Order: sequence, then structure tokens, then C-alpha cells
Amino acid sequence: MRSLFCFLLTILGFATSNASTLDEQLQQIISKNNFPGFHYTVLDRSGINFQFNHGYQDIAGKSPVTADTMFMLNSSTKVFTAAAILQLVKMGKVNLDSPLTAYFKHHPYGTKISIRHLLNQTSGIANPLPLKWLHLKNEHATYNENQTLQHILNEHSELKFPPGKKYMYSNISYWLLGKVIENVSGISYCQYLQEFVFKPLMINRDELSCDMPDETHFAKGYQEKYTFLTTFFYLAGASPFFAEPEGIFSSFKPVYHNGPAYGGLYGSGHGVAKFLNDLLATRPQVFDKQIRHLFFEEQVNHSGKPIAMTLGWRTGELNGIKFYEKPGGGPGSHCNIRIYPQKNIATVYFVNNTAIQEKSISALSNKMDWLYFQSRATHE
Repeated sequence: MRSLFCFLLTILGFATSNASTLDEQLQQIISKNNFPGFHYTVLDRSGINFQFNHGYQDIAGKSPVTADTMFMLNSSTKVFTAAAILQLVKMGKVNLDSPLTAYFKHHPYGTKISIRHLLNQTSGIANPLPLKWLHLKNEHATYNENQTLQHILNEHSELKFPPGKKYMYSNISYWLLGKVIENVSGISYCQYLQEFVFKPLMINRDELSCDMPDETHFAKGYQEKYTFLTTFFYLAGASPFFAEPEGIFSSFKPVYHNGPAYGGLYGSGHGVAKFLNDLLATRPQVFDKQIRHLFFEEQVNHSGKPIAMTLGWRTGELNGIKFYEKPGGGPGSHCNIRIYPQKNIATVYFVNNTAIQEKSISALSNKMDWLYFQSRATHE
């Protein structure tokens, strides 16, 4: 009995030490990057198995980040837009290879762009830097999205290449998919997600929503004051979105993206984890196994050459382990959502600090996820 008790103490002590080591390693990464606030969640099919929070959602108020803190998802919203489109495919209301014009006619691109082209980012539609594609919280009630979209489409009416030729990221492509969802379903994009994606998964509005969260659990956006990026934002005309500085950081006023379908969701670690858990589930709820397979099916260009995209996800590998991800970055925040099918693992992180380069956002996931895998291997 005594030897068993000692053995259990050894196991428990080792597990605690190992978790502490992982926490310390994550803390070092965060400190090195000078993040104001940070959240990281790891889950598998059975649920959440690791979470880490650090810093403040509001520096001035010294309000700490928790698993319930809401962050801007920015472009990580696109996987939810893609999921909604694939639901409509399953219902027989949308055909992947039908032209955009069949579902949304108010665009200048003719009949050659298909829904598939929009989803896998081979549409050829331009991707202007969306620095000014924002509006303040107090402007939201009177904001006219359709008018803004038409203005953007008129400004960028020429395709960069024939649809299907190659991969090229475009926020406009997913903005248009949002209009497809609205026209086909007869309700707004945000209403559709609420009714057909979030509600079946029991995701509450304070976990994932198009509505800006209450400031008591919303991560204010920041970026360091004395950087090239801050100067660039000011010179590029984004100064109306800045609030008063807080210490070494410039802070952002609460803002909405002009197009919810390309970047407009707000979410917490718990909320996004419910969505990812369903994608790992034996019996998914959002859509069946056939459509889930389609969601992760790697795409090719019109010459048959593979591109690093599925119908909504970027593809990649971490030390030989395949993953699907969707980074998101914008004013005062960035995040990444990632799934490792071979490991039955999904991860999500949020930071309330500006990052806009997909490569650097993905690189942070690589560092943290690999630390987690190493920690897990030690346990096993």
C-alpha cells in the first residue's frame, strides 16, 4: 500500500511539474512578444484538456484575461462562413460549381467565378489592404453594409487573373460569400450563424457572436506605440480608430469590420472550442461526415495542381503533423484556429495585440502547439 501511495505521489508530482513547465514556457513566449493579454486552449474529442491565460483584457482597468474573455476573430471568421456555405450545399440550396451570379448578381465579375473559387481563394478578386474597412461602435446602428460593399466592388472591379488559375487571398471573396448566405437563406449572415451553427452547438452570444461584447469581458485592442506599424496605420488614415494611449501601447476604440462574413465575429476560447470539438466529434452536429470531409478536402487549381487550401482552411504541417488552420489579424488583435486530425487535437489562441501577417500568426501556433505536443508525449 505504501509503495502504491508513493507511486501515485510520484505520478501526480510529475504531472504537476510538467504542466508547470509548459506554463513557464508559454509565459516566456508571451513575455518575449510583449503581449498585453493572451488566451490559449487545447482540446480533443472529449473536450478541453488545457487552457492558459495571461495578462489583461484591459490594461488601464487591470482586468485579467480569462477563458471567457471575448476577442475579435478577424479573418478566422472565414471558417464559419465556409461552414455556413457547406450547410447550404448539403441542403441543396447552393452548388459549389455554380457561378456566384446564380446567388448574388450585384457584382462586376461576370459568370466565371464559382462558389468553389470563392471558398478556396482562387477567384482572382483583388485583396486591397482593408485598413479603413472598419466603423466605430457608435456608427453601427446606421451603417449600410450593402452600400459599402458596392463601393468596394466598383473600386476593384477587375480580376487579377482568370478564376481557378491560382491561389490568392481575398477578403472580398468571403464578403461575397456572406451575401450568398443571405440571399439563399433569406436572413442576415449573423442570424444564419446564430440559428444554424451556434444554436445547435449550444454556443451562447457571450461565447461567439457578431455582436460586440460588453466591455466587462471584451479584450481591448492594443499595439505598441513606437513601431513602424503604428506609424503606418496613422499615415494610412486609420487614426480615427485609435483611443488614448495606455503606457507603452496605443489602444483602439471598439470597432466593427465593414463585412461580417470576412472578419466580423467576436469569440472566447470556450465558444470557439465548442465549434472545434464538433469538427472532431464522431457524430458532428453542424453537418454530417460527408460534408465535414468536403470541408477539409484539399483543393487544386484549374490545371489540377494542389493549392494549400481546402474549402475554408489553409493547410500545413508541423514537424510532419498535418494541420488545417485559419489565422486572423486586425486592429489590436490576432488569433489562430487550428485542427490536427491525426492527433485528434484542436487549438486556438487569442492575443489583443495587432498582427496582420498570416505567416507570423501561424508561427506562434507552431511554437505553442509543439510545446504542448512535447508535454503530452512526456505524459504518455
